[in-house]
Amino acid sequence: MCGIVGYIGNKDKKEIIIDGLRELEYRGYDSSGIAVLQSDNLSIFRAVGKLKNLESTLENKCFKSYGLAIGHTRWATHGKPTETNAHPHIGKYSAVIHNGIIENYKELKNELQDKGIVFQSQTDTEVIIHLFESYTKDLSIQDAFESTIKRLHGSYAILLITKLEPNRIFYAKQYSPLLIGFDSKQKDNEIFFASSDAALVGLVDSVTYLDDGVYGSIALGETDKLTNIKPFNASKESAQKDGFKYFMEKEIYEQERVLLDTMMGRVSLGNVMLDELPSDFFTRFKSIAICACGTSYHSALVGKYLLERKACIRTTIHIASEFRYAKPMLEKDELFIVISQSGETADTLQALKLAKDKGLITLVICNVDNSSMVRLANYCLLTRAGTEKGVASTKAFATQVMVLWIFSVLLGQKRGKIDSIGLNSETKAMLNTIKATHIESSLHEKIKRLSKRYLHGHGFFFIGRDIFYPLALEGALKLKEISYLHAEGYPSGEMKHGPIALADSELFTLALMPKNLLYEKNKSNVEELIARDSTICAITPLDFELADDIVKIPKYESYMEEFFSMMVILQLLALEIAVRLNNDVDMPRNLAKSVTVE
Repeated sequence: MCGIVGYIGNKDKKEIIIDGLRELEYRGYDSSGIAVLQSDNLSIFRAVGKLKNLESTLENKCFKSYGLAIGHTRWATHGKPTETNAHPHIGKYSAVIHNGIIENYKELKNELQDKGIVFQSQTDTEVIIHLFESYTKDLSIQDAFESTIKRLHGSYAILLITKLEPNRIFYAKQYSPLLIGFDSKQKDNEIFFASSDAALVGLVDSVTYLDDGVYGSIALGETDKLTNIKPFNASKESAQKDGFKYFMEKEIYEQERVLLDTMMGRVSLGNVMLDELPSDFFTRFKSIAICACGTSYHSALVGKYLLERKACIRTTIHIASEFRYAKPMLEKDELFIVISQSGETADTLQALKLAKDKGLITLVICNVDNSSMVRLANYCLLTRAGTEKGVASTKAFATQVMVLWIFSVLLGQKRGKIDSIGLNSETKAMLNTIKATHIESSLHEKIKRLSKRYLHGHGFFFIGRDIFYPLALEGALKLKEISYLHAEGYPSGEMKHGPIALADSELFTLALMPKNLLYEKNKSNVEELIARDSTICAITPLDFELADDIVKIPKYESYMEEFFSMMVILQLLALEIAVRLNNDVDMPRNLAKSVTVE
């Protein structure tokens, strides 16, 4: 999500910034812009859509003399993709670009508007530049920037330039990646900034990856004051993969960060909000229907459990490819939700059109702003997962589940089903999913070693109860997609109703056994499989000596924390089995990332 590039030096800043942003296109964006400061002249160029549109606005422009430049590709979170909402945002004599979300921007915006400051955009980012310039009236430039950063709550990587210090780029980092690079052989001639390695390949041989909470400024000749400088020799593809061998592996590891992005501005301890939905939205329907395909269908099933449990509202789930042909019964007072990573999934899009034609209120949960579904639906909740290049979905699933969880808790609060104690408990669990999806190297190594035991046999059962049943379906799908081994997901209690006939030592069972939800029931079902010699791999926080293998997760207070922790393990296991089978992990056979045909 979003890309940042910055430059101090004598080369053509247009070429440096555009080339760098082009290397970050894989992250996804809907608008772009550049600011150049040369000879006390601050120039701003912005465009909606692809980089070629920005290049058109820069045609015949050249910025070869000494100066500063910052560039940005934006993925909309606050405000639609428009030229006004594109970065950089400007004040009277300064410009800023920003990745992330400023959680307290409304409070800051109100404060600044009370002082007579007029805002041009709908974004959270614009508060940064106006706050900075308001502080410069009474403070030094460095102190004004420091005071600005200390007022910001949320996630950010920031680059700021100002006529008041025309030789410096100001920077700050909190949760969102930002690095500074230079060529050690000519370190006094050029300095580069970027949000990802990919933008600096071939330009620098040394980088420093800024830590959270770091802020400051730098000019030419000051690279010696940087700390934690590391040699840099990445290739373009490896840089896009951030050092991981596969995009899927990178995206599994990214989940703790993108879940934070999903929650930014929506979740804080004891409070949930969805500014995208009007205040009267939650009173306009009496039931919910959710429609989706594939992995998104599995997240929809998770949503059913969450909505019915936390909001006490009747929820039905539909497979999109079947929906239109089943002559579905749709009620006028029903909310129709569609879920799609791309917003272009053909079956789901047609289902949305049908519901819209029937007069239902429609809501899309999607990762791509301005996609067909986002444009068509009445309302939209963006998952903010960023671009997912691995065909087998990972972080898209995680963020869809998080959005559904937030929505169900907020709806439960609106309907009087969740009190302040319950809200505090739910939001604490949401925030703890960051830890639950963090991957320790020891865990990954264990799964890597374990994978070699699961390369033969005649198939896999993935079993779980309640909300862990759709997770079992998703775990089985991940394994099928990239290993090409047969796998099925089942509710644990269904074993005795037919599937257990397949059980023998060559049937591998992945048992999801959370401590906080139906553990004893699960245990009984697994023991039935053990009695038939099925090979058992239990994923649980408890000791279960009867299992052939155990992958232990930490003991959490909430079953949803256990859910996200187990999700990561299933994704890693599918990855490592596929790697051992020498399969193409990122582009498995017969599959496409976005299914745009029925």
